[in-house]
Amino acid sequence: MNYIIDFDHTLYNTPQLAKDMLTSLAKYISKSTKLNYDEILNTLSSKFSRGNDGIYDIYDLIAYFSKKYKFDEKEAIDVVNNVISNGEKYLFEDSIPFLQYLKEQGHKIYILSYNESRVYFQTVKIAGSGLLKYVDGLTTTTTLKGNMPLNFSDCIFIDDKPKDLVSIYKKKPLGIYRIRRVNDTYSEIDMDIKIPEFTNLTKLQKKLENLKNIDER
Repeated sequence: MNYIIDFDHTLYNTPQLAKDMLTSLAKYISKSTKLNYDEILNTLSSKFSRGNDGIYDIYDLIAYFSKKYKFDEKEAIDVVNNVISNGEKYLFEDSIPFLQYLKEQGHKIYILSYNESRVYFQTVKIAGSGLLKYVDGLTTTTTLKGNMPLNFSDCIFIDDKPKDLVSIYKKKPLGIYRIRRVNDTYSEIDMDIKIPEFTNLTKLQKKLENLKNIDER
C-alpha cells in the first residue's frame, strides 16, 4: 500500500524547532548588537506568528529585523540553517520506528508536507531530519493536500491538521488517520467528521497490527 504521511507535528516536533531557531537567532543578534538577549527573544517570538501583523517565515523574519537591529542578514541565516540542518533531534521518538514498521510490511512511504510560503524551507527541514532514507519520496505543497493531483483511492493518509484531513477525506481515500499529539498545535481542534484519531504513531501502529492480524485469520 501507499502511505502518504505528513511531516510537521506528525513526524517532527515543529514547535520545538521554532523555539530553538528563535533562541539561536536572538543569541546571535544580542552578540552582534550588544542588545539585551531577553528583550530581543521576546520581540522575535511576538513577531513570529500567523497573525495580521506577524511574520511566520523565519527568513522573512530575519530580513525584517536585520533592518531594525542592523546585523548581518547572511550570518543570521547561517545560524538558523545550522539549527535546521541538525534536525534529527526534533523527530518524535515514535517516528522512525513507525516508518521502519511500514517498510517491513512492504509498504511504500511518501512524505507530503505543507508550507504556506516556501517549499524550500520544508525541503531543508525534512532533509535535516534525516528521514529521507526511510521514505520512497517527498512532495511539498503550498495548497490543501486534498487539492493535490493524487490517486486518493490507492493511498492511506496520516496527518494532524484538521483542514488538510477534511480536504483529503472528501476525496474518499483508501484510508485516513489523524495524529493528535497532546498539547500540540492543532490538538485542541475537534472535527465534525469521523476520522480515527491516535495520540501518537505507536498507538496507530498497534491498530494497524491488529487489522493485519484480523485480515490474516
